[in-house]
Amino acid sequence: MSLPPAPDPASASDVPQGTPRSTKSGAPMVGQPAGRQRDTGTPALPIRSGIRSFLAVPGMAMLIPVELLFLGFLGAAAVASAWSEALVPALLAVAALVPSSLERVIEARFPAWLHGCYLGFLLAGPFAGTRLGLYAFRPDWDKVIHVFSGVLVGCAITFALGTVGRRKHLDLPPFLMVAGVVASGGFVAAAWEIAEFTSDGLLGTHAQNASLQDTMTDIICGVLGAIAVAVAVGIHLRGHPVPPVSSLLRNRDFTVSVPRQTRP
Repeated sequence: MSLPPAPDPASASDVPQGTPRSTKSGAPMVGQPAGRQRDTGTPALPIRSGIRSFLAVPGMAMLIPVELLFLGFLGAAAVASAWSEALVPALLAVAALVPSSLERVIEARFPAWLHGCYLGFLLAGPFAGTRLGLYAFRPDWDKVIHVFSGVLVGCAITFALGTVGRRKHLDLPPFLMVAGVVASGGFVAAAWEIAEFTSDGLLGTHAQNASLQDTMTDIICGVLGAIAVAVAVGIHLRGHPVPPVSSLLRNRDFTVSVPRQTRP
């Protein structure tokens, strides 16, 4: 019975020190340091994770298509040199960025549904009403938008009062919350009509249709929207939870304050 030939020492010494030897299995190759196996997967790109984080911000997935719509109309008006038609899309493209910019200032995140309501207001009011001429086709549409604006103002004031009360450790009484929402809604409605009056006088627009009745009904509609929110806030603070109000009063700060640890 013949024995297998002994390995040649010279051939073994010809292999450089540390050179990996291939194996048929998935085990680490001889001479390869542990943890240095070849990675066959595709590494995650930083830009891809950045885009995912950007789109994960509440309201951002809704903001992008709306911004593209406004910029598209702005570009079309610029190509046609119709600068009067480019004014509304340009202003709306800037106005759509207000909530996300305001979040950085106050260091708190608005609810996603409030982002959607604000963008819906821009689309249904200034864009569809003014740019697409819906106000001329349906004059009563203006009243609906003013009620909606009052609701938005009431929600924003509720969010602001809840944030200030939480950060300053203030227990605001329910009547003060309700009164603040109604008063703010009336103030914004009146300020909007003053802006329309100034625009009609200086720029020659016809926002108020030279009618006192139109002005007063617009203010009333705005106040009614704020009153609707105030009623919901009052019901919530009386111990009957209202989901939208709960969402507005929830802690949405970017950073949570941590008590200081004293050294022993």
